Amino acid sequence: MNLNFLFSIAELGSKALPILIAILFFGLIIFVHEFGHFIFAKLFGVKVNEFALGMGPTIIKKQGKETKYAIRLFPVGGFVSMEGEEEESGDERAFCNQAVWKRMIIIAAGATFNLIMGVIACIILVAAPWEKPQENTTPLVATNEILQFYEGATSNSEGGLKAGDKILKIDGKRVYSDYDISFLMQRNQSGKYDFDVEREGEKLELKEVPFAKRTGGNFSYDPDCVISSVSGKLKDQGLKDGDKIIKVNSVEITDNETLMKEISADEDYIYDFTITRGEETVTLTDVKMNTVTVFDFVILGKEKTVGNVLSTAFGYTFSLGRMVYLSLFDLLRGQYGFNDLAGPVGTVSVIADIAGESVKTADYAQMFMLMAMIAINIGLFNLLPVPALDGGHLFFMIPELIFRKKIPQKYESYIHAAGLIVLFAFMAIISAGDIWKLISGRGFY
Repeated sequence: MNLNFLFSIAELGSKALPILIAILFFGLIIFVHEFGHFIFAKLFGVKVNEFALGMGPTIIKKQGKETKYAIRLFPVGGFVSMEGEEEESGDERAFCNQAVWKRMIIIAAGATFNLIMGVIACIILVAAPWEKPQENTTPLVATNEILQFYEGATSNSEGGLKAGDKILKIDGKRVYSDYDISFLMQRNQSGKYDFDVEREGEKLELKEVPFAKRTGGNFSYDPDCVISSVSGKLKDQGLKDGDKIIKVNSVEITDNETLMKEISADEDYIYDFTITRGEETVTLTDVKMNTVTVFDFVILGKEKTVGNVLSTAFGYTFSLGRMVYLSLFDLLRGQYGFNDLAGPVGTVSVIADIAGESVKTADYAQMFMLMAMIAINIGLFNLLPVPALDGGHLFFMIPELIFRKKIPQKYESYIHAAGLIVLFAFMAIISAGDIWKLISGRGFY
């Protein structure tokens, strides 16, 4: 047998495995959500007509005593179809004929199961010894206490942070875990932050603590100042792989040191680039470089115990949950653009990338972090009072709970149907953007 053929099959398998893992990963999160609806419907005696994973045409099905179990072609969702869920029914076991509190529990159970899944993923993430064991070392759990500062740290100046400070708040937002420290500081691009800390038993407010900033991400170059990789917003502004940088603003670029110095010089990080592209010389004006805050301190780690593992895991859960709503708020106020969003295709792509890296390194911490993030994201997002989402259904049940009068089913169904059309249209647009990012090589980071 041709060895090249075998090698090709093996290479194809190595590339397909991360995608398969990503689909199973996404499917598990969807299954948990739909199982929450399903199990409480069964517990309350509601007739369930179908339990399906995926959307579109059915590819596998099995008829149970009462319920049809199905896997559908497109792995982008799932559903539990209950009798009387979308229209009136005379069946006493129909969803529409149940007490309002039972219907609210059934609807809320999907998101609740996702949140529980997120908590479990966080517990595994914190408890597992992901670090490679070394002599005389023990696995540690991160705290919110500063252990030490790097040399030249700007935040450790007079009136700033000190070793031993426990960070309680950043810019007025409570710190539940070490993840909050990086997330909350990246939300504020000014480079100055307000900290509430506990120092030697005393609570202090530190105003406008300065941190250094540097250009970061989406841009790399070789020793000859030729761009080897560019993506994201910089690619949108005209820079391309293979461009040779010869000037930044009016400064001649002769080596990496000069280039690094010039792209870190301006406070607004906006530059004019002169590049050679093949035989052509091109000038790009007002190129906005991405910037990141330089975290100049190290967080204290403590030996793991049952108590601090559980408290840290719940802290991570609160942190990730708040990230969902803060990110949504940031999107609405324009801090993130449409191109920063990722839909099902983008999510699967990111999961596949992380799965591939995890398989190579046998380090699955990132997988559990992503699982927690997506599970909590889906759980909380579904509770938003938007038509067609679980939160939208719950919203229509509130008047019934208070006034004991149900909103006519047909009107509610019309509103949810319209909401579903809008959501599918939005998902289609986002998915088209995902596919364009894959084709153009922009990526999702």
